[in-house]
Amino acid sequence: MDRSVPRLRLWIRLLGDLAVAVASFYAAFRVRMHLPLPWTAHPLPVDRISFFSDFWPLVALAQPVALYFFGLYDRPQPRLAVERTRRLLPAVALLVLGLGAFFFLAERTFPRSVLVVFAGIDLALLGAWRAAFGNGRRHMPLRLVLVGRGPAAAELAAALRREPYPEMEIAGWVHIPGDAAGVDGDVPDSGGLGSEGGSTRGNDLDGDRGLGPCLGTVDDLPALLRDGAADDVVIADDEARWKSRLLDSLASASGGARGNVLLLPGAFESMIGRMRYRWVRDLPLIEVVRDSEWRLLRPLKRSVDLVAGTVLLILAAPLLGLCALLVKLTSEGPVFYRQERVGRGFERFTLWKLRTMRTDAEAESREVLAAPDDPRLTPVGAVLRRYRLDELPQLLNVLGGSMSLVGPRPERPGFVARFLEEIPGYAERFSVAPGLTGLAQVNGEYHSTARNKLRYDLAYIANCNLWLDLAILVRTIKIVLTSRGI
Repeated sequence: MDRSVPRLRLWIRLLGDLAVAVASFYAAFRVRMHLPLPWTAHPLPVDRISFFSDFWPLVALAQPVALYFFGLYDRPQPRLAVERTRRLLPAVALLVLGLGAFFFLAERTFPRSVLVVFAGIDLALLGAWRAAFGNGRRHMPLRLVLVGRGPAAAELAAALRREPYPEMEIAGWVHIPGDAAGVDGDVPDSGGLGSEGGSTRGNDLDGDRGLGPCLGTVDDLPALLRDGAADDVVIADDEARWKSRLLDSLASASGGARGNVLLLPGAFESMIGRMRYRWVRDLPLIEVVRDSEWRLLRPLKRSVDLVAGTVLLILAAPLLGLCALLVKLTSEGPVFYRQERVGRGFERFTLWKLRTMRTDAEAESREVLAAPDDPRLTPVGAVLRRYRLDELPQLLNVLGGSMSLVGPRPERPGFVARFLEEIPGYAERFSVAPGLTGLAQVNGEYHSTARNKLRYDLAYIANCNLWLDLAILVRTIKIVLTSRGI
């Protein structure tokens, strides 16, 4: 199987979108040259066609930008025409509004009727092109073999069952070292897949969990890959929990002073890409936790938070005022909702939000995580939460210093206490300031588990830089426009 096919399809889709933009822009000029529209008196003069030659590159480049913000380069792509049209309509509208604003600010005389014709042609051609390309021959999915069948393996299988990905499927699982006998007595044959008897399949319970059949042990992985039974290996094992507990104890240490954590790697860790190393003569040490970089990064992040937070608050003030008015007019209770959260160094602070739930939402219970279609939401609150507009007041927290624009999302004290007990490594996320948005918010789902969000938070902490922050902020705009993950 050619693993470059998904990337190749992305490039073909991108080139097709560029061609559609240029063709639609040219066709719009040709149509206006020969036909008067109901709101115009005359056809477009022939000499105005020169405008096309000046600005077609701008239109071509603006098209994929607008499509990106509405998820039209994400995988998997929408298969139904209704869903595809639902994304294309606002994307084309954003493109036309952006072009119109550019021509106005650039003080270029421009026949606005061309943009109207362009929007109709572009939408029709994009729909036809995306439908034709999407109905082409689909590539074969990657077959994954899971190493282990514990909670991590079950979580991955559940995610694939909940929202199947055409790019991958689970072929089966293998026992981890020390677990060859299994917990249910399903002992694989020592000969592995290539032996005459083959390996015994997993029990029905593992099949029901979506793990597929047992394909043997880790010793059978080379044969599974060689014989084509699997394409990729996913290590889904929660062993060595003491390492995560060590990080917890270091992160929870009083005083806030902490050095770097280094690891003397084995052969496997040495092959993990994009790691930071230190060298002690001829021994490589992987920097697992880097504290010195954050000491340098925090003042710079704080400066960016103050400047960007002020600009965003000024720009968002009219929208924030409108949302606050809607909350006040449609439900009883205060407009703003204050809630205690846990920030950097486990310090508590007051977080501000627009109220989205009834005032008695937690009157009969203690802290409860929000759920999809939560009945406690008010009608306006559901819309505000869908588009993350309820979080606009948190710009005040950013300016006050209790939060940053980008970082792990702050949690409530009760949940923090519970997750510290249940999830190894959870304390590490409090080594940085919480954020208005974060890696978990742009890559994960709104109601993803705390354990899964921690994976994103730790990845952000280990790889943070201003370019990553900028990328997360740009993707946040896309998440808000598409209301994905709700």
